Amino acid sequence: MKKLLVLVDRLDDWTPYYPSNQVVGISDYLSQHAESQGYVINLCRDYSYLSAGYYGSLLAEARGGLVFPTVRAIRELNSFESGLPLSPKHSRALDASWKRAGSASNEVSFVSYFGTTPSIEWESIARRLFNTWAFPLLNIRLKRVQEKLWVIDSIATLSLDQLDEPQQTFFAEALDSFSHKIWRNKRSAKRYKYDVAILVNPEEALPPSNKGALKAFEKAGKEIGLNVDFITPADAPRIGEYDALFIRETTKVDHHTYRMAQSAENQGLLVIDHPSDIMGCANKVYLHERLQCHQVDTPKTRVILVDQFNDSDALINELGLPLIVKIPDGSFSIGVEKAKTKEELLECVQRLGERSALLLIQEFMPTDFDWRIGIMDGQILYACRYFMAKSHWQIYNHGARANTNKSGNADAFAIEDVPKNVKKTALKAARCMGNGFYGVDLKANEERAVVIEVNDNPSIDKGVEDLNAGFGLYQNIMAILLKQLDELNGR
Repeated sequence: MKKLLVLVDRLDDWTPYYPSNQVVGISDYLSQHAESQGYVINLCRDYSYLSAGYYGSLLAEARGGLVFPTVRAIRELNSFESGLPLSPKHSRALDASWKRAGSASNEVSFVSYFGTTPSIEWESIARRLFNTWAFPLLNIRLKRVQEKLWVIDSIATLSLDQLDEPQQTFFAEALDSFSHKIWRNKRSAKRYKYDVAILVNPEEALPPSNKGALKAFEKAGKEIGLNVDFITPADAPRIGEYDALFIRETTKVDHHTYRMAQSAENQGLLVIDHPSDIMGCANKVYLHERLQCHQVDTPKTRVILVDQFNDSDALINELGLPLIVKIPDGSFSIGVEKAKTKEELLECVQRLGERSALLLIQEFMPTDFDWRIGIMDGQILYACRYFMAKSHWQIYNHGARANTNKSGNADAFAIEDVPKNVKKTALKAARCMGNGFYGVDLKANEERAVVIEVNDNPSIDKGVEDLNAGFGLYQNIMAILLKQLDELNGR
């Protein structure tokens, strides 16, 4: 039987309930070394983006646990907007219950405990909302706007310290019942038309694919029977018209790219990049935990809780100087800084710590270039070397003057010419993330190849990544899309 962990902000939050060694304080949990886990119920008070509660669910998923709520559920709740209508079926059912209750108010409010509620007339709607916003405790208010039409007026989390004694009793019973159920992931609906939407943003300064590459994707797709259509963020309501969404705009978690990927997946589309890939690759703490769990070689790295960081000398003795300080959700080398001294380290931690509860501290590994290995569906598709920007220690130099080169040169390699340890390590890193489309960044020497990060939505530019494979690179990628569409549709 898989073990169960319950995460709380403070152990005294659990005082009204039976003592249990399964209850863990969030600070202790975040400080633990990576290990495989079973079920994790996150009861933290704050689930906002990059809070300790958010990281509780993020690291539980990275460590292979089945966590509740999931990071995806957290993101969906955080993006909730008042006035979301219930489906006609559930509106009719709720209307009937409301009439039987003889309520004089056009509002219905109740607390959901793992999808159950003491008010039996609202039980079915509580279960339905739990399937979308799967949180331990939710305070829900619904509003009747017209005959047989109800909307969700508000939905918010509750914490253990907000419960009165009767609520504590009902919560304990609901937790006991829920923890004995089998957790299953949602199954995607099957679709049968092969129309592919490629999401682009004409306003983006550094898109992951230039115009030449986009035209090549379109040509390669049409050669094998995929109807390719370019869409922009304004076309989000039309996502359901397609069978697949291929994102060629830089992805972020708190962004329309993530929301569009969520919407596409919810409507049964094949999605590249999948929401879980966007979430997982966007956060370096998640990546670190995931790579450590699967024993992928990385630079020596420590994850610190900013408000508990008090031993810089020990960290310097262990990792040496200079040190690299990273915020978890930076991209294009933004939020990655080098500290040459103890004083610079403390200053970086204080300043970057204002943006995230956790930071990564990493040993510095100087190299002339980084490898980028492009992998999709477990296959290596291309290999590139990205050289450091002139007189800089990174590929991108965001501090460079406008009239100078902000990035280094790149060259593409034949896959067979790439060192074996680089290919082996890259494939191992990609496998631990899934079977999506990844760009694995590595540093290598004669002795070892280490993974710096795994990127979703890797760059594919005409004249850069395709310099070795040419048009065949685009053909391979679109052929994998076709294969995955066939698999999704049972063909």
